[in-house]
Amino acid sequence: MILVTGSNGLLGSFVCHELVSRGYKVKALVRKDSNTDLLKDIIKSIEFHEGDLNDVGSLIDAMVGVQYVIHTAALISFWPKNKLPMYQTNVEGTRNLVDVALESNVKKFIHISSIAAIGRKSTDTIVTEKNTWEESSINSNYAVTKHQAELEVSRAVEEGLNAVILNPSIILGPGVQGSSTVRLFDYVQKGNKFYTDGYINYVDVRDVVKIILFFIDNEFKNGERHILNGGITTYKDFFGKIAIKLNCKAPHICAHNWMRQLAWRYYAIASFFSKKEPLITKETARVASHKIEYQSEKIKNATDIQFRTLDDTVEWTKARLYN
Repeated sequence: MILVTGSNGLLGSFVCHELVSRGYKVKALVRKDSNTDLLKDIIKSIEFHEGDLNDVGSLIDAMVGVQYVIHTAALISFWPKNKLPMYQTNVEGTRNLVDVALESNVKKFIHISSIAAIGRKSTDTIVTEKNTWEESSINSNYAVTKHQAELEVSRAVEEGLNAVILNPSIILGPGVQGSSTVRLFDYVQKGNKFYTDGYINYVDVRDVVKIILFFIDNEFKNGERHILNGGITTYKDFFGKIAIKLNCKAPHICAHNWMRQLAWRYYAIASFFSKKEPLITKETARVASHKIEYQSEKIKNATDIQFRTLDDTVEWTKARLYN
């Protein structure tokens, strides 16, 4: 039996589909009233367990009969108002989960982290698994919580948990409304004019799933981390590829720093009245200008994976989202 947290999200749902297709028994941890649309095709093939990462009792119940845990659940936000909920979900929730996994003697724990959790300096242009964390203004609140979540996993490894940490870049695929990929596609489709001069590191959700299954099926060095990055491109080229597939005009005006500063302030004011997370925040305005490449040579050597091209991913995602 494999327990999947975040099973109703983009990555978690694709993990569940692949596990079912391979004949694994799957237990999906979902919160009350969660949107499970991405699981509707396999709803009769998996066991749903209502629970919450911050409800230890529900985790203990969910872990009964489980041999493997794939922890994809996380709160991703760059809105200051979500700083505490992010800590509660990403850090405290992971702490609870690894503690219960230790008590339940699970065989393997696959922790889905993020490239954001890897240490980097403001002068870095290339990041590998050898980088170490350091406090920096370029780290978002989300990055801090994912780093702290990794510390919980590493602590559990020291206490006997058999775990591996995977650090994907921006995961692309047909998610639900509001997910990162959908927001990027919608941004282009709505005719927005601006792009930033930074780089985007990306990976196809199908490739992340393939690597997760590799670690389920094969032994690994306990406590190691692996960067999962399919490629890197500029935001201009990325939006351009989406625009071609959507048959619309691509963003064509480079948003310089002073423009980004104005933009996040404008959206902050709008958010104050709407009570909704703004499209652009101070953190996203800063991150969008980064020019850092995350290298995946370690996972390529370990698995012989050939990451899908961006053209393939964009075409497939567009077809699933809009057809």
